[in-house]
Amino acid sequence: MKRLASTLSKWSRREFGDIFTVVKEYEEQVRQAEELHHCNAKYIKYLKLESSILKQKTQLQWFKDGDANSKYFHSIMRGRRRRLFIHKISTDDNEWIQGDENIAKAACVYFQETFTGHENRIAENILQCIPRMVTEEQNQNLQALPTREELKQAVYSMNPNSAPGPDGFGGMFYQAC
Repeated sequence: MKRLASTLSKWSRREFGDIFTVVKEYEEQVRQAEELHHCNAKYIKYLKLESSILKQKTQLQWFKDGDANSKYFHSIMRGRRRRLFIHKISTDDNEWIQGDENIAKAACVYFQETFTGHENRIAENILQCIPRMVTEEQNQNLQALPTREELKQAVYSMNPNSAPGPDGFGGMFYQAC
C-alpha cells in the first residue's frame, strides 16, 4: 500500500504538477482580468464623458461619433472659444477694464449694486405713462401655470446635447424622463 501510494503520488506530480500552485496562478490571472474589465469600463465611461463635453463646447447639432478628431471640428471649437472670450468691458462711466481678475471684480460690484442697490429704485409714477398693451385676460393667461402639453412641447424643443443647467441635467435627461 505504501509503495502504491508513493508511486501514485510521483505519477500525479509528473502528470499534473503541483495543483495548489496552478490554482493560485489561475486565481491571480482571474483577478488581473477582473481589474482589466473594471479599467476598461472606466475608460469607456470617460470616453463618453469627453464626447459629451466636446459636443457641448462646439454646440454642433450634426456632431457624429468620430468627428471630434477632425481639423474642422477643432477649428470650430477654437473659434467659438475665441468669440465668447471677454477681453474687456466698459463701466457705467465709459472706463474700459481689462484682465480676468479686474473684469470679475467689476462684474461682482455691478451685480451687487443692481440687486442690493437702494438708490436706483424705479419711480413707479413714471410707469403710469406707459400705455397698457396687455388686457386683463391676456395677463391672466400669462400668469397661469403651463399645461402639460405646453411643457412637453418646450422639453422636446430643447437641444438634447445642450449644456447642463444649474441642476446638472441637460436636454437629453428631460426628454428621456
